Amino acid sequence: MTYKEFKDAVRVKTREKMNIYLGKYRNRKLSNKNVTIISNNCWGGHVYRYLGIEYLSPTIGLYFFADDYVKFCKNLKYYIDQELQFISVDESKHKDNLVERNTICPIGVLDDVEIVFLHYKSQQEALEKWKRRSKRINWNNIVFKFSEQNYCSMKEIIEFDKLPYDRKIMFTTKDYHVKSQILWGGICIKGDIPNDTVLFRKFIDLIKFINGKDCKKRQRYAEKRLKKLNKAEV
Repeated sequence: MTYKEFKDAVRVKTREKMNIYLGKYRNRKLSNKNVTIISNNCWGGHVYRYLGIEYLSPTIGLYFFADDYVKFCKNLKYYIDQELQFISVDESKHKDNLVERNTICPIGVLDDVEIVFLHYKSQQEALEKWKRRSKRINWNNIVFKFSEQNYCSMKEIIEFDKLPYDRKIMFTTKDYHVKSQILWGGICIKGDIPNDTVLFRKFIDLIKFINGKDCKKRQRYAEKRLKKLNKAEV
C-alpha cells in the first residue's frame, strides 16, 4: 500500500465512524430523505452513510462497467424486475478486465447486464441484499450518478446525458459540453476516474443534488487541475 492509499483509507475510515454521529445533522436540509440513489459504484452508499439516511437502493457496495450501467439506467424498471442470476468470472463478457483485477467476488447478471458485487462475500449475501433493497426503491424520488470509469467511452457519456431524468450527474475528466457533467478535479488516470469515493463530495453539493438544484461546486479548481493532468499525460 502506498502512502497515498494509506492516507485515503484512514480518511474514509474516520469519516465512516463520524457518520454515525453527524449524519442526522447533515441531512436537515433535505427536502425528502426517502431518496433512491442509483449509482454506478459504491459512491451512493457513501452518500447514504454520510447523510445518515436509509439505503433505498440496491446499488450499494458494487459496481457496473460503463456500458452495463447506462443500459441499466435506460430501462431501470425492467432490469429491477429481472431475477438476479450469478456467473463465474470466466463466463463474464468482462473476463479479461476482471482477471486483471484479480476479482474474486460474486458476479451477478440481470438479463444482459452484469453487476460486480465487490464488497460481498457470497452469492447468497448479494442476492438477499439486492432483493431486499430493490423492494425499497422510491420510484417517485430517484437520482442517478455516473462516473467516467470502468471502460467509459464517449458513447456512454452521450447516452447517459440523454437519459430522460431531471436529477442525474456524471463526474468527468474533461469538458464534454454535456448538461449532466461535473468536472472531477481529483485523481484521473488517462481519462479514467479510478476512485470517486474518497473525495466523493468535493465537487458536488450533496443536499442540492438530492433536492434537485444546481449542485456543482469547485469547478474552476477542477478545470485548472484537469488541464495540468491532461498536459502531463501528453
